[in-house]
Amino acid sequence: MTNALAPHINLWVAHENEVVLSGWRIDLLEAIASTGSISAAADQLQVNYRVAWNKIKEMEHGLGVSLLETHIGGSHGGGAELTPAAVAFIQRYRLLSAGLDEWVQRRFAEVFGDL
Repeated sequence: MTNALAPHINLWVAHENEVVLSGWRIDLLEAIASTGSISAAADQLQVNYRVAWNKIKEMEHGLGVSLLETHIGGSHGGGAELTPAAVAFIQRYRLLSAGLDEWVQRRFAEVFGDL
């Protein structure tokens, strides 16, 4: 029989007790980068556009920087692209979280390995 217990970790960064970075929020930024659109990114992550927009605004407020450059409508349609600050926050979050899952798995085996 396999061990039914499994550890999970959810890392987030807060500013004054408000989440400004998390795995999901980083996924949102990366989806915007790959699709060029907040709406398409929201669809990709299966959330309402308003949810995605609000999360972006929360991040910008807490981090004190603009994360997106948006382009409204026109003949080629609107769009969004990440600012250099957004790219840097993605890189820093990925560096911070790199290896955490493996560490948690090892630590779990040490602490719960006898079950």
